[in-house]
Amino acid sequence: MRQKRAFEKIAPYYDILMKGITYKEWVNYTLELFDLIDQRPQRILDMACGTGVASLELARRGFEVTAMDISPHMLDALKKKRGAEKLEIVQANMVNFILPHKVDAVTCYFDSLNYLTEERLLKRCFTSVNGALAQPGVFIFDMNTVYGLEKVWGTNTLIREYDDIYSVWKSVFDATCSVSTLYLTMFVKNGSNYTRIDEIHQERAYPLHEIKRMLEDAGFTNIRIFGHMTTSAFLDISSRIMIIAQKLS
Repeated sequence: MRQKRAFEKIAPYYDILMKGITYKEWVNYTLELFDLIDQRPQRILDMACGTGVASLELARRGFEVTAMDISPHMLDALKKKRGAEKLEIVQANMVNFILPHKVDAVTCYFDSLNYLTEERLLKRCFTSVNGALAQPGVFIFDMNTVYGLEKVWGTNTLIREYDDIYSVWKSVFDATCSVSTLYLTMFVKNGSNYTRIDEIHQERAYPLHEIKRMLEDAGFTNIRIFGHMTTSAFLDISSRIMIIAQKLS
């Protein structure tokens, strides 16, 4: 199933839907990982940045940030809330992109890479990231695991209500290809009425040994996989992992 129009209709409401995500803590965690590998990046590409909450936080910490996303609607939301932060904004596909300058680090948050549901696309993404990095450089990203999509997301329906938005999240997991399909329906209050918005999102989980192999094939070394928000080894029941992959001279 194609997802080219995903995030088009929900972009104005995305930050409300994600209000429970503590991006500041994610950035703190990223800085901890920089210290762990003794690397001090100056330029960072925040890939698949969405509405740029993490990008803005990185910029406030003094980094030179390029915020990149494929969705013009998500980037419009970023532009509207950008203040004094110095931020380069680029619309590009993370599968195949070339930056006009090298960066010292690439970050990719909130299971964005799981949206690449074909192995060839994930491989091309890793190659593009490696090409964007200076030497030494580091790629830091999280992904949902097979356990996370199959057992935590599973085949379920969740109801959420934030502010004036009522949403229904129906996920269906296909074990034959490790793909979870999310049918998202939102009802946004508009005066005395509600506007209905429907989107379909898909994520694929990859076995960890396959992710590591694809990273190595793209030229990365010193690959480390942690349970998310920790510096401890992942567990079989880890629903989300954080991966560090380095590009060394």
